[in-house]
Amino acid sequence: MKHILMIDDVATNLICAAEVLREDYEVSTAKSGKQALLMLGELTPDLIMLDINMPQMDGYEVFAKLKENPEWAKIPVIFLTAESDMAKEVKGLSMGAMDFIRKPFDPQVMKTRIDKVLSLNEQRLETEGSARRDSLTNLSTRKTFEEYLSSEECENGYFLILDLDNFKKVNDSYGHVVGDAVLVKLASVFEEVVGNRDRVCRIGGDEFAIFIPGKISRDEIRNTIRRLIATSEFEIGNLIADYSDYKVSVSVGISCKPEDSKSFQDLYSMADKALYFVKQNGKRGYHFYDSEPVSKEDVDAEDNMIDLMQLQRLISETETKDGPYNVESEGFKRIYRFVARCMDRKNQDVQIVLFTINGVDSNSLDKYNEIMKTLTGAVSNSLRRGDVATAFGKAQYVVILLDANEENGIKVADRIKEVFHDAVSNKDITLVYEMKSVEGA
Repeated sequence: MKHILMIDDVATNLICAAEVLREDYEVSTAKSGKQALLMLGELTPDLIMLDINMPQMDGYEVFAKLKENPEWAKIPVIFLTAESDMAKEVKGLSMGAMDFIRKPFDPQVMKTRIDKVLSLNEQRLETEGSARRDSLTNLSTRKTFEEYLSSEECENGYFLILDLDNFKKVNDSYGHVVGDAVLVKLASVFEEVVGNRDRVCRIGGDEFAIFIPGKISRDEIRNTIRRLIATSEFEIGNLIADYSDYKVSVSVGISCKPEDSKSFQDLYSMADKALYFVKQNGKRGYHFYDSEPVSKEDVDAEDNMIDLMQLQRLISETETKDGPYNVESEGFKRIYRFVARCMDRKNQDVQIVLFTINGVDSNSLDKYNEIMKTLTGAVSNSLRRGDVATAFGKAQYVVILLDANEENGIKVADRIKEVFHDAVSNKDITLVYEMKSVEGA
């Protein structure tokens, strides 16, 4: 039920109007402008009916006070008057009033005019809402995002621009219906990771902006960005698995407020330059505007971390279908069953280790196959009975270490590395690993 606040210094006017309106509306009354302004601190009506001629503070003065407050200024106002002075009516309408109702009230005329004003205001709110939200993803539009960035909450923080790599292939190959589904899924992932829809904006196409407020360390923001990349790639991979045999990845450019700048345009431009750096250096990753170019070793380490996070998300899924990687189906099921089983046991640590081979000629599939056989042997000779392992793509292996704490996991992983390197004659080929504890469901 819509709520009307009626302001009139004549008690009989308030009583008569309230009796007529209460059947269709919730009605609050105030005998003065001062009383009404105090009441507005406790309630937010859908409409204000405001008498012009009142002592101490007339209707025009009250209306001016309403306009000074951003929240009150949005409430539609109908002026009430017993006079037929056209100049007063013109003044009220020019100030922004929605209508005039003359006293004494005709109940049907009053209800009709109130209904019309409320209907027009609803249409206005719907129009404003659609202008503030992206029609496809329901995220903030650029204008709304700029307003958010200027708020007190956003005095410090990180400005991110995110872009999908190879997204054009999705639209070109499978049409915009699939492409739109990818963008909607991506928006939901961003909102899940960031935790507040207002912090995420769709700039246009497959480009998004995110602001993460607060005095946050670089390590913390890196972890958040890794989650954004890993979760996005996992969810998109699942979504397009039935359509696509290629991978859609995520690139991120970052600027910092206020260190880099305070303005939206500058932060956007700086983050965009950082994003361009990522795109020019192999895509899939992130870069800070104020950072030096990263080394190949750093890039490999970041990629391995992101891969490991995706793998953990894959294992945590309840379904046992193939995910975004070409994991052999039975191998995946074995991994999942082992992890699920040991997670049900109390006081048992489980480590997941992702091994990655670096330094192999990317154009030589035969060389990859040969090196993977060497890694398979190193893994088989180093694992304990009950551990499980499976190949993970052409250059990776995933190992589940049951009943192993972090210290024991490192010992096993180092032993696999040692056996592998002893067996490989080309010392440019290296084996690296990332390890994390697996959390129970």
